[in-house]
Amino acid sequence: MNLISHELKTRIIDKIVRVLHKNHSHPEKTKTLDSKSRLNFACPYCGDSSDNNRKKRGNLYWNDLFFHCYNCSAHTSLDAFLTDFEHNFEGGDRVNVINFINENRKLINAGETLDFYLFDKINEMALTFDELSLGFNIYPLNQHTYRAFPYLRSRMLHNKLERFAYDPRRKDLYIFNLNIDKKIVGFQVRNLEGIGPKYTTWNIERIYNKLGLDLDVQGNDLDSLNKISMLFGILQVNFSSRLTIFEGPMDAMFMSNSLGLTGVKKQIVQFDELPNVRYFFDNDKEGKLKMIEKLKMHQSVFMWSKFCKDFNIPYYGKKLVKDLNDLVIFEYINKTGCLSELDKYFTNNPLDIIYI
Repeated sequence: MNLISHELKTRIIDKIVRVLHKNHSHPEKTKTLDSKSRLNFACPYCGDSSDNNRKKRGNLYWNDLFFHCYNCSAHTSLDAFLTDFEHNFEGGDRVNVINFINENRKLINAGETLDFYLFDKINEMALTFDELSLGFNIYPLNQHTYRAFPYLRSRMLHNKLERFAYDPRRKDLYIFNLNIDKKIVGFQVRNLEGIGPKYTTWNIERIYNKLGLDLDVQGNDLDSLNKISMLFGILQVNFSSRLTIFEGPMDAMFMSNSLGLTGVKKQIVQFDELPNVRYFFDNDKEGKLKMIEKLKMHQSVFMWSKFCKDFNIPYYGKKLVKDLNDLVIFEYINKTGCLSELDKYFTNNPLDIIYI
């Protein structure tokens, strides 16, 4: 990947400062914060926060010169951004900027990026429970639901029944990815019989095909919509607040403003660029290796070894405390107060690798 030159970066910052002075009235909103990975400033599209003039949720990333606002979800290239605000480069300078954008976007794996401009589209495609139940043999849960309710009660999730459904014929528990309106954009299926794969995932395309619904998107946009539909909680989180990322959706249900991946191998590079993101992967070899990888890049991760040692909680019963769900169960049994101390056990210092 090509690196942006110091000269070009300086000229880009000058352009953006001019845009900010033209579109913001408060002096604080005309300031920028430059870091190694991005330029942070108050978004001129939405005006950013009306309550706090110091909030800066617009970000221009230096690796590909794309802009994204974590307040209004504006998402565009630097060239389009400067054109929108009538401060673009001209002639050869503009060609150089466009070439840099095109070359570097091609080098970023599409599976590791999020196209935030598609959030509105996937919200339009979200389905109600009744619409989903037409093609799937699923039913809402209550305290009398055989097998599924006892399982959720054993996992301390019986007070979150709106996030689940049950197929009594197949003994399948459905775990929903909901948007802010409680509509469904994707789901995981957990087989409670122990037959076949433990989990299967259904993205938005697969769901639409099953229901015989028309998809009016294709190509890269469809790939991106499928990816968004498998990030549990992505349509409910606040990107300007602290965001905790878990391996799976059920762990994420125990912490506010969090999202669940569908496995530790799933990566979204934009998350690493957010200064308020932290990773709470599982307490196993694969999860720890991934967090060590993140920590070496100064990303904030959870120190499992230190936490378990300090609270003397390697096991509950005969089972290893593997994730946040296990910790919640352990705390319910032992009443140690450990859950109130979780925030103290995140670190972004690579020297803390021994505590992971």
